[in-house]
Amino acid sequence: MKVKNIFVIFGLILVMGMLAACGGQAGDAVATAVPDEPAAETDAEPTATRPSQSGVTILADGSVVAVKPVLAVSFTASGRLLALAVQPGDTVAAGDLIATLDDEALLDTVTNAEFQVAQSQLNLTQAQAELDRLLEWEADETAVALAEANLAAAQAQLENAQASDAVAGNSVTQANVSVAQAERQLADAQEAYNTAYDPGREWELGDPFRKQLLENEREAAERNLQFAEENLRVARANYSLAAAGINNDSALNAQASVISAQQALENAQKPPTAEQIEAAQLSVSQAELSLQQSQLSLEQAQEAVADAQLLAPTAGTVLTVDVAEGAMVGAGSPIITLLDTTQLEFHTNNLSERDLARVAPGQTVQVTLKAYPNDVIEGTVVRIGTQATGTVGDAAVFPVIISISSESLDIRPGMTGRAEIAGE
Repeated sequence: MKVKNIFVIFGLILVMGMLAACGGQAGDAVATAVPDEPAAETDAEPTATRPSQSGVTILADGSVVAVKPVLAVSFTASGRLLALAVQPGDTVAAGDLIATLDDEALLDTVTNAEFQVAQSQLNLTQAQAELDRLLEWEADETAVALAEANLAAAQAQLENAQASDAVAGNSVTQANVSVAQAERQLADAQEAYNTAYDPGREWELGDPFRKQLLENEREAAERNLQFAEENLRVARANYSLAAAGINNDSALNAQASVISAQQALENAQKPPTAEQIEAAQLSVSQAELSLQQSQLSLEQAQEAVADAQLLAPTAGTVLTVDVAEGAMVGAGSPIITLLDTTQLEFHTNNLSERDLARVAPGQTVQVTLKAYPNDVIEGTVVRIGTQATGTVGDAAVFPVIISISSESLDIRPGMTGRAEIAGE
């Protein structure tokens, strides 16, 4: 019995010593040890890190993510795709040419707009010159003298024309009087003829004596009526000849010349009115507005030509090309998709909630990617996700966003690896 108790006591002492030794070594391994090689990928859920102690390194797996999402690049105008300058996999810088639309019609529009601008500028120059002339008006003695001489000559021509018309006018007057006399004679002859052939006198034909008198009267009335008609025709012809002797065109032209010369003299002597200046100022304002509209149309046409060239909005890598040369494309239709790989982050996917208290923005991080197992990439904690992305075991896991940068390595979004966070 005593032997049995001794063996039991010895066994308990041995077990306690082994547990103490193992406990100390295990604690140090969990707190500070970092595997030499990344863990092999399996279909099992990632293992969450265990509770960290002060001064330990917190481990978490994750992947590289582009800060900016995939960008679809498109034209702001519609047209036929003339040329593509990139292919999938090409790296472009901001401002590099991506594609070009057929811009022949757009260039014609620019040419027409340039012509309109030039015409509007000419109209403005002319309107401004007229306004300046009115505002700076001074009587020109030479111009006044010339206008006076022209007026005197026009008045002399008018007097000559009027004198010629006066001579011809006397003949016209006489001829007009003759026409009036002939018209009265014709009226008298017509009245006598009507009296001679009055139906009420037919009874006189039954009386031999009265019959002879009536026949003589009717014969005389016919002769007198015919004579009066012929005399009127002659009088009217004479009037026409007399009237033809008057050169109305000459008098009218001379009168118009006088009026024009008088107007020219007034213009040479009289300063511009306020209404004329106001009208000239309005013409200048309208010309300025027309020029602005033409310039705006030109700018729009030039912008349309510029829009026919699609430039990379940012640096990145071409993921896809979605159209072929020669195709008709609409405004806003994607031409390529572009991924900006110049700004990258490492997002963890299995950091346990037990370690969140030891992680804060600004902490230094060392990231090792499976693609470059022998290269350490320096990083910094940017932020911690506000919402858990899942659970591992009985603990929720949160994403930690880590900024990374390495110009010597070809880092691509989607690469996986492990982050070593210096826990507080």
